[in-house]
Amino acid sequence: MELAAFLTPKREVVWVSASGSVEQALERMKPNGFAAVPILDDEGGYVGTLSTSDLMWFLLDAGSAWQELARATALLTVPRRRDGLVVCLDTSVAALIDAAVQQSFLSVVDARGVFIGIVRRRPVIEYCVRLAQLDGVNPNPRK
Repeated sequence: MELAAFLTPKREVVWVSASGSVEQALERMKPNGFAAVPILDDEGGYVGTLSTSDLMWFLLDAGSAWQELARATALLTVPRRRDGLVVCLDTSVAALIDAAVQQSFLSVVDARGVFIGIVRRRPVIEYCVRLAQLDGVNPNPRK
């Protein structure tokens, strides 16, 4: 099995533009309720991961002027606690499983660093469950 089997392509991923504003990022994230999204530059390169907590802490410091700050602030000036893990198409499934344990999605880039999609945690876990069942392991030990 290869990483590509788990890939959600870029066209199906909600992401934000590094050249956008905080307000634009909020508008992209809100309808889906996402807690984190990839940040891409104008060439499609992966820049980092933006979380709602990054935005919340940034805007809380603004007090009552937070909406104006959101409109006027370039997204890349928002401090991020940490950027998400990034994997390449040639990442092994074992490394993919290790990374998926740490976060809910992994950004996938090509050899040039261009974002091509994400791998969500759920299909990786489902794959592990199928493997466990093939090995005769009960994935539901309480039953």
